[in-house]
Amino acid sequence: MDDETDVISVLEKLVFSFILKLLDKKQKKVISKNNIIEITRLYYIIEIILKNINGNIYTTLRQIFYTNPQLFISQNISNRTIGKLTQIIKKPREILNIYNSPKGIIRGNLLLKERNLSDWIDCMSIFEVEPYRNKDYFYLFKITRGHLICPFGIIDLKIPTTVKYVLIIEKETVFFKLLQSNFIFKYGPLILITAKGFPDINTRQLIYEIQKKNKTLKFFCLTDYDAYGLNVAFTYSAKFESKVYYMDDISINNLQWISIFTPEEGIRKKALKETDFSKLSLKDIRIMDNICTKLKSNNKFGVSETNRWIEQVNNMKKSGIKYEIDAIADMEKHLDTKIKELL
Repeated sequence: MDDETDVISVLEKLVFSFILKLLDKKQKKVISKNNIIEITRLYYIIEIILKNINGNIYTTLRQIFYTNPQLFISQNISNRTIGKLTQIIKKPREILNIYNSPKGIIRGNLLLKERNLSDWIDCMSIFEVEPYRNKDYFYLFKITRGHLICPFGIIDLKIPTTVKYVLIIEKETVFFKLLQSNFIFKYGPLILITAKGFPDINTRQLIYEIQKKNKTLKFFCLTDYDAYGLNVAFTYSAKFESKVYYMDDISINNLQWISIFTPEEGIRKKALKETDFSKLSLKDIRIMDNICTKLKSNNKFGVSETNRWIEQVNNMKKSGIKYEIDAIADMEKHLDTKIKELL
C-alpha cells in the first residue's frame, strides 16, 4: 500500500469512528462545546487533506488558515490542529500534501527527483549560475545561487561515488560566499546545504535522505563559534523533537561540528583579531546547558559521540568567547584545511 492510499484509509477510519461515537448516546453526552469546535477544526483539515491527495494538490500552512479564518481564529491554532492530526494518524505532514514555504538551499554534485516533478534536478545545473566578464572580456560563470529545497520531499536521489562530503552551513551569507569563491570546483566534488539559520523540517529531511542513500558520506556543519551555532549543529544530530507534529526520526549520525579555529588559534594564526570577539552571554550558557541536558536524556548518541559534544560545549565555555565565522580571513582556505584533517 502506497503512502497516499494508506493516509486515505486511515482518515476514513478516523471519520467512521467519530460517526459511531455520535451514534452512541453515552459518548455523545461527553462532547462539550469546546470539543465540538476542536472536532470541527480537525475534520475541516481532514476534508482539505482528502481533496489534496485525491486531486494531487499541495497546500501551505498559511493557505489552510485563510480558507476559514473565522474557524481557526489564528494560524497558530490551525497549525496546532494539523499537528494534532499528524499525531493521531502517526503520519508526517508532507505525506498529507501540506507544506511550509521553502527555506533551505542546496548546491553540489547530486541529482534529485522531487515529489512534484517527473524530471531529475541537477544541483550543479547551468541554470543556477550567473554569467560575467573577466578582465579579458571572456564570458565566465559565477555561481551565485542554489536550488531551493522542495517542500514536498523527494522520491529519489543520485550521488556520484566521487563526492567527498556534505557541508551543512548555518548562515546564508557564508553559503553564498563559498559558492562565489567556486569552493565546490576548487575542493569538490561535494555538496553544500543551508537552512538559512535554524534547521527546518524540509532541509533536515533532505539531509537525512542523502545519508540514507550513502551511509559512508561524511557530514560536517559550519556555524558561527557561539552557542547558537553549536545548537544548530546539535539539532541536525539530535532526534527530531516537536510538541506539535508527528515526525519520523530524521537525525544525522556522526555529524561533526566544525570549529575552524578556537579564539586562541585564530589570534595565533592571524586569521582573527581581538575586535572580532565578544563575551558569551548568560543566554549562551543556558543554550549550552540545554544541549548537555538533552544529551543525557537522549538515547540516540553513543558514549564517544556524547563525550565529543560535551567536550565542544566545555571548550566554548572555557574560552568564554564567541565570534562570527565571517570574520575569519581566507575562510575558504582554512575551512578546506580543517575538513581535510577530519576526513
